[in-house]
Amino acid sequence: MSLPYRDADQISEGREAVRNGIPLDRIAGHLRVTVEELRQLLDLPTARPVPATQAADEFDLWAVDRLDGQL
Repeated sequence: MSLPYRDADQISEGREAVRNGIPLDRIAGHLRVTVEELRQLLDLPTARPVPATQAADEFDLWAVDRLDGQL
């Protein structure tokens, strides 16, 4: 996928806006790119959903013993 060209000033302004807490969709709209393209332009991590391994109301007290063996 080829990214649209944005000069260094626009990329710098985008990074500054992220630092100031402006939402990515608003910055992307200002630069006329998608949020995914903005993440690539600014070298931000891609958003990926984290799969739930257990129900929210369950808690595994012995997980530390299993994970200790992996270290």
